[in-house]
Amino acid sequence: MNDRRILSGVTVLDFTRVIAGPYCTRMMADMGANVVKIDAIPEDNGPTRTAGSPGNNMGKRSITLDLKHLDGIAIARELVARADVVVENFSPGVMDRFGLGYDDLKDDHPRLVFASISGFGQYGSFAHRRAYGATAHAEAGWLWVQQQAVGSEAPFAPGITVADMAAGLSCFSGILAALYDRELTGEGQRVDVSLMDAQLSMLNEVAAAPLNGGGEDDWKPFRHPLHAAKDGHLTINIGGARNWERIVEGLGHAGTAMPEGAEDAVALVSSWVAQLTASEAAAGLEAAGAPYGVSKSMPDAVEHPYFTERGMIVETGDPLNGSVRAINTPITFSNAKRGPAWDPPLAGGNTRQILSELGRTDAEIDALIAGSATSEQNDPHD
Repeated sequence: MNDRRILSGVTVLDFTRVIAGPYCTRMMADMGANVVKIDAIPEDNGPTRTAGSPGNNMGKRSITLDLKHLDGIAIARELVARADVVVENFSPGVMDRFGLGYDDLKDDHPRLVFASISGFGQYGSFAHRRAYGATAHAEAGWLWVQQQAVGSEAPFAPGITVADMAAGLSCFSGILAALYDRELTGEGQRVDVSLMDAQLSMLNEVAAAPLNGGGEDDWKPFRHPLHAAKDGHLTINIGGARNWERIVEGLGHAGTAMPEGAEDAVALVSSWVAQLTASEAAAGLEAAGAPYGVSKSMPDAVEHPYFTERGMIVETGDPLNGSVRAINTPITFSNAKRGPAWDPPLAGGNTRQILSELGRTDAEIDALIAGSATSEQNDPHD
């Protein structure tokens, strides 16, 4: 593999914060895009990170702009003129109020791809509603699915914001598709992704029953059982007869016939696993070629040697803590590189560099900072 990056030469103007937007643009940065983050001017004097987590901002540069300041808007427009992609996740209408909405920009920049992530989309009677991932979890059915899966009396929140991650991935895919389409048509377009739509799209298998005349009882939770070993738990997919042969061999009961009922088969496997440690069960199943998974805590999971071999754990410097480890983009290429090119920035950590690229002199940059149109921060370790 060479050092070529598949999105090298693509410039992204990133107006995002929280999770979905920064996650989307972090993947673009990992693939070589020049991602310029537009941050608000920090309110306090202490070191302030760019909006979003350090792990979702690796490989980006940050400039701070006051988008209510005429000079701040002018700089933003100059950056748009150099960009291939704009990504924002404000509430619908906010970018329009800044004069930076898609309709404000498309005529002057017909090749621009303008991507928006919001709770309920950019049009329709629900577009005005503000939302976080939890909103989509509730109203798109995810909490109900979890409730059904465990048989609890009430729905409950997931441990992560599934809707945000799904929306970030969907927006990333939409941007790439729009860039490809631009090569065919010569024109950019708007990409509109909502948390609600992204969450529902993940539930297409569950939704099939009610969409086709079924009720709540017509969908059965798709859950692989967890089997308790002496010191942990394993998932073991029983499947069909051939797989059953592998399982019984791996657990030391070769030749045992597969019970006719699925629940009886699960109960029998559980009784065997209970007599073993998790590592003993895993070793036997591995040797027999049976699919299994040992349940790991998150601290143990990120240290799995598989992820090290696949390059899924990356480390960069960090302006506040010295270094930071994070998850890599989960897409590998045979002839291109991925992963963060540099450290996550402080808000405004690259203001002077970016304005210099726009042709501003040091004196002009100093004047913009003094006039509160922008600000800068330096790495405290420098």
